[in-house]
Amino acid sequence: MQQRTKISIIIASALALFGLLVTTIFDLFPSKQEPLVSIETPVVLPDRNEALPTGAVFDQANADDFAAINPSDPASDKQGTLERDAQDLAVFFIERFGTYSSDAGFSYIDDLSGFMTDSLRSNLEASKLATPARDGFYSITADLASVATDTFSPSSRSATFSAVLNRSETAGGNTEQYQQEALVLLKQSGSGSWLVDSVVWGNKL
Repeated sequence: MQQRTKISIIIASALALFGLLVTTIFDLFPSKQEPLVSIETPVVLPDRNEALPTGAVFDQANADDFAAINPSDPASDKQGTLERDAQDLAVFFIERFGTYSSDAGFSYIDDLSGFMTDSLRSNLEASKLATPARDGFYSITADLASVATDTFSPSSRSATFSAVLNRSETAGGNTEQYQQEALVLLKQSGSGSWLVDSVVWGNKL
């Protein structure tokens, strides 16, 4: 066999072995591929308050409008802060105003002077002068049983509340207990504070 032929056979055999070796290596160590990552498109939910006007204040006066915009919001069923402030004053005032003792004189009026309109203050000052002195001990108390909003109008700056009071009246050594209705009318001052403008005592229940 010629020398050139031998060399060709050797080279061909070497190439075949090299190819087989490369194939074996790739089979043993497969190439690593990056896993496919699915990209999810985020779902954007609308803001539950985006329909509300910026800086809007909702209370009992426009509760229906608020409920129409956001009917699922529990705040739409709640009493507004402004109305709550007015009601709290009405309850405080009627309980104190309805509690009197002959030993304390007109303190039940004087102590409440800062919570009255000028009109009510003038009327009560006049009634103090016209009220004769009592003989013997007399007292009466007033504790809230219930209260309800009759009218509440921020536009007219007024509110009216109906209350039922538990009362205990002592005179001449005898004590009577009963319930009595009362109507409390409030007005809002120029500074925004609520003031009591009138108290009307109703029937015994």
